[in-house]
This record gives sequence, structure tokens and C-alpha cells, in this order.
Amino acid sequence: MRFKAILFPAAFILCGMTFGQSGKGSLVIAGGGLDPDNRSVYSQLVELAGGPETGSFAIIPAASSVPVQSYAFIRQTLISYNVKPENIHLISIALMDDDSTKDVDESKWASNGNNMQLAETVRNCSAVWFTGGDQMRVTKALVRPDGGQTPMLEAVWEVYNKGGVIGGSSAGAALMSEVMIGNGTSLGALQMKIITDNGPENEETDSLLLSKGLGFFPEGIVDQHFNARARLGRLIIALLYSIDRFNVAFGVDENTALIYSASDRRIQVAGEAGVTIIDASEAAVSYVGNLPDIKNLAISYIEEGDTYVVPTGEITPAMGKKATRGNEYYIRENPAQGGILSPNGATFLDIITYNLIDNKACDTVSNLSFAGNEIGFLLTFTKKPESQGYYAESAREEDLYTVSDIRLDITPVKVTITKIR
Repeated sequence: MRFKAILFPAAFILCGMTFGQSGKGSLVIAGGGLDPDNRSVYSQLVELAGGPETGSFAIIPAASSVPVQSYAFIRQTLISYNVKPENIHLISIALMDDDSTKDVDESKWASNGNNMQLAETVRNCSAVWFTGGDQMRVTKALVRPDGGQTPMLEAVWEVYNKGGVIGGSSAGAALMSEVMIGNGTSLGALQMKIITDNGPENEETDSLLLSKGLGFFPEGIVDQHFNARARLGRLIIALLYSIDRFNVAFGVDENTALIYSASDRRIQVAGEAGVTIIDASEAAVSYVGNLPDIKNLAISYIEEGDTYVVPTGEITPAMGKKATRGNEYYIRENPAQGGILSPNGATFLDIITYNLIDNKACDTVSNLSFAGNEIGFLLTFTKKPESQGYYAESAREEDLYTVSDIRLDITPVKVTITKIR
């Protein structure tokens, strides 16, 4: 049976309010940990803004607990890419006081989403950048209690609609999609711990917190710090929760950006790692107790220079990458063992690249995760006849991969540990 026919009958709660717009510019959605030396990302950001001579940037630090410091960091970074200092503007919206400023209480900027003069400053820029922090703070600052837009958010949309670029890192990435992930872990999400409110401070929790984002990215749900923080499970559940609205979700790795062109609905990757694409259009589910048994998700992965065309799902690897199917480099018969004593301990990325798409010894790789309460989930990755892989080696002798359309099944299991006697 199809997932959307039976799962999450309350999904409409998050999808009921939309801003009803479709931008005409570009998005730079960075997965967090964005290094100032990441020329691939920053140079494209500056060029999309009009170039270093004329590009003008509005920096909105509302997500940050140290808003002035966050602004100063991105300002200095942009200057290092030859953006003129007078074209970089602090948009003083914040919910938290910055402890580095003794004479200013930045928490008093909380209502500045309604400041018409600041909105006009944004409107006259060619780029808007949202800093990292807590994405829930941004929506509180820019969205009215009734779900409507503040003048500031209207101004940001005007920048996007006239062909400008909207960007952000970490929290600034999470807020890009209409359905926004606010918190939670993969195991918490797979155990169906889902909430839509986490209190005013958004404290850390295993439960998957879903809320309303700003909706600049219309193609699916975005998550960040993806591979580093093992967020595959929570993004899958967030997507399936919203299946009546979206079929596809995107996990962006650290020091990496998903660059989206609204005019042709094309995605390109820039930076150190990659973007994972989850397609749930053919997914099905049954239940064991309250735990989901998920079948037939399609997983793809793209890196620097790879492109993904949203309407067709077509992936084009960067120039120089060679096909792995029929030319697999590795021979690993049992590749997905876990634990610090295993030579084949693997992350999600290791599993789909070294251990599966570039491994001639097996067509299926499984990996077990469990929460310590006898509940576990067996993730099984499978090469399909249509699955493809591409490989190249970078100048730094790093492995570069593109992976297209492998199958993922997630099965709930009971984990019992018994001492051998």
C-alpha cells in the first residue's frame, strides 16, 4: 500500500498555510559548517548576487544566539571575496542578546520584522543571507502569529522574485522549505516521536519537531548537517509525514551547498561533500506495532559539479566522472559491519559508495541501528538494474562519487543482546 494513503492523517496541519509565491531567483542552501575558505560556494553566492562590485547583501542573524558576532563573521567572509563593505548590511532582527555587546540588548530587535525602514534596506539588496542558529527563531521573527508575512519577509520575497539570491547555512538552510525540520534525531523520528511544538526555547529532543518554514525552496524538504549528524531517518519520516505535499527531500552535508535555480528548477552542488536526494513517490509502508516498515525508497547522492533536474529527476555527473557499474573497484563481501572494532565500520555515505555502488562483491548492504530499548531498525540498501554510480578522484586524492537511484528499505526489528555462556 502507498504511504500517503495511510500515514499521518494530521499532515495537513503543517501544509495549511502557504505564502503562495514562487521565486524567480536562486537559492544557496548550505548544510552548516561553511568554511570561509570554501571558494566554490562563496564565489557562486557572490556571482549570483551580481558580482563583487555591485552585489549587495542583507544579513539577517535572527537565528543566532550571538547575532552581532554572526553578522561580523559573514561580513568579513564576504569582504574576503571582494564584496564592498558598504554593500553588506546588518538587518537588526534577533531574539537573543549577544554577550559581546555591552551597551546593546539585541533581544529588543525581536519586533523588527515590522520595521519598514529595515524592510526597505532588504528590498534594495540583491542577496539575503540567513545565519545559523535556531531556525525556529527566524520564523517567530518573520512570520506573524496568524501565519501571514511581516513587511521584512515580504521584502525578502521581493528580492527573490526580482531574480536575487536567498542563502543561508545550517538553520538558514532548514528554513528554506515549506515544511521545516526544527529538531530531533533519526531514531526518535523512526520511533514515531513527532511533535509540532517544542516550547519557546526549542530544547534538544529526540522527537522530530516539524514546523512551518519560509517556503523559498518549493521542491521538497531540506535538512542540514546531514551525513555528519546521521539525519537520514529523520528526513525520511519528515518527508513521509508530508507525502501529500512532497515526494522528494534533500539532505545537505556540512561545508556544502545546494544551489537552486528557480527559472529551470535545476540543482547543482558546490563544496566539500554532497547532497542526498530521497524520493518517496513509490514508497509503501506497513506497521509492526507503532513502528513503520518502509519499503522502496529511492536514494541518490550528488557532489560538486553534479546537477539534478527536478521535473525529470535526471542526474548528470560532473565532467571527468566514470561509471562504476561493471567497473567496481572494491570487493567487500560483508561490508556493513558496525562498531569500533570493525575494519568496515561505515557511515551512510560509505555504505552507498564504497560498500555498494562501487563494490562488485554484493548488490545488497544492510546496517543495524538500535536505541538501547530492544527497538532497532535494519536499513537495507540495494542496487537496482537502473542504479548508477560514477567516480572520480580529486586533485587532493579524495574520492568523488555520484550515486543514482538505489533502493532503501527500513525494517523495524527487536534487538536482544545475550551473553554467550
